[in-house]
Parts: sequence; C-alpha cells; structure tokens
Amino acid sequence: MIASRLDINNWGDQMAKTSVDIDMDKLDKVRGILGTESIRETINAAFREVIRIAAVRDLVALGEDGAFGFLLEPAAKERMWG
Repeated sequence: MIASRLDINNWGDQMAKTSVDIDMDKLDKVRGILGTESIRETINAAFREVIRIAAVRDLVALGEDGAFGFLLEPAAKERMWG
C-alpha cells in the first residue's frame, strides 16, 4: 500500500480547474486548524494532511505487522551503528 501512495510533496503538474459547492462553515474551521487563508491553499493543505495521515497509518500497520521487530533485538544497535 505504501508504494502506491503519492509523495506528500509531489503534486506534479496535473491540476484541474473545477467548480464545487463548499460548506463555508467547515472551510472556515479547516482554515483555522491549518492556518491557511485562501480556499485553494486550504484545500491543498487539507489534501496534504490527509495524505500524511494515511502514510502514518501505513507506518503503524507495518509496525503492528512486525516490520520493525528486529529493532527490539539486543544486537540491533550494534548491527545498525557498528
């Protein structure tokens, strides 16, 4: 799943101009949370945040599946740092 996620900073050149109905109360709340000003900035910041959260969930899932278990082994520090 991680390999299929877009890089959080890689927006590419594919932008689409579109028209959508936006709940302005929710937009204002999100602006306050993200510290953004314009609608465009708020939407892009919200997209980045959702992508970031998904990446964190993927990392947690990897940990729960034991992907980092080797770090708990007594010799792990020595193997990694010499």
